Amino acid sequence: MTTSVSANIRRWAGNILLLAASLSLMLVILELALPFMKIKTIEEAVYQARRPVIQGLHGQFHPQLGYTLQKNLRGVKQYYPGQLDYNVDTNSQGFRGPEWDLLPHRKNVVLIGDSFGFGFGVEWDETLGRILEGELQKADASYQVINLAMPGWDIDAIVRGFEFYKDMLKPVAVVYVFCPNDLLGGMKKTGENEFDLAYHPGPGAEKMFEAMVARQQPGYRSWDKFRRKSYLKAYHARIIRPIFSKRIRASMHIDPAPQDFDFPPPISPPARSSFDPERKEFFLYCLDRLRAMTGKGRLYIIDTSDKSILYRQDVADNRRWVLHEYGLAHESVTFVDFETFARMTPDGRKFYLDYDDHWSVTGHAAAARLLWENW
Repeated sequence: MTTSVSANIRRWAGNILLLAASLSLMLVILELALPFMKIKTIEEAVYQARRPVIQGLHGQFHPQLGYTLQKNLRGVKQYYPGQLDYNVDTNSQGFRGPEWDLLPHRKNVVLIGDSFGFGFGVEWDETLGRILEGELQKADASYQVINLAMPGWDIDAIVRGFEFYKDMLKPVAVVYVFCPNDLLGGMKKTGENEFDLAYHPGPGAEKMFEAMVARQQPGYRSWDKFRRKSYLKAYHARIIRPIFSKRIRASMHIDPAPQDFDFPPPISPPARSSFDPERKEFFLYCLDRLRAMTGKGRLYIIDTSDKSILYRQDVADNRRWVLHEYGLAHESVTFVDFETFARMTPDGRKFYLDYDDHWSVTGHAAAARLLWENW
């Protein structure tokens, strides 16, 4: 009897081990086979996990701003096969581009924002700021466009970054390249229409940031890093999960566009934006801070949108309608509506990178042209 029970246990254990080995082998085969299938939605998900993120690879802790990039980087290549191939230089302040010329005769235009303004995915001379600088210098060689945009900064970091440097740079104008995810960060309300935008590093914040950068380096190995960047993870996210999640299916939904157009058309500006009131209050507070710091100069705001928004019907709670209202309400503010322009362009996808929401070379050139036409 005991012998029979032991034999059954061994048989069951052997079957379980065989099943586990078979499943493991099947997953390994799938991981190796998926790259050859070239399924675009999976390739996009793998790209999002594996693309080089400059602030993760080359970020530097900053006690007032949170972080910048490391100072004096030269020719740092950002590459992903078939999608990205560009270089990044930084100056002695840790921002993209050459050293700032701070001579008194300079007319400084300060460009602020996140990775769109920074020029993720394109060479320095192809960025909005450099193109705009070229146009300005045709009229007056003393103009200089200084790029204070930093990938990953939310609107509170964008405001405090400008505040930190404004007295040094003394801008004659400011260009804010607004991305919808600028408003995804936390809000620290301190009173009636008052928010705390300062950076408050906790104990060990610098060491934690340095550890994060170390984990992003190509030579760092971990099971979690492999899992997040695997084709199996992408397959689960883009193929398996949508089957069981209505929310995920909705997030991946694409609304039909008119014939020969890439995106559904824009709506007319609503009488009043229906954007979330609390978030709108914070948004307007940040814009007021920027406008006040711009002084006698003009604040230009250009929205970027992204393809995930553009693939859906335009709505009245779109964040850009807050910017539209703000431009109408303040004489010193010019709002440039890039999203409406992209929606009205038949081949509007050309303004964005293939697997990415960031502007392409064509997108930067179009944004610069729109700004220049409104200068």
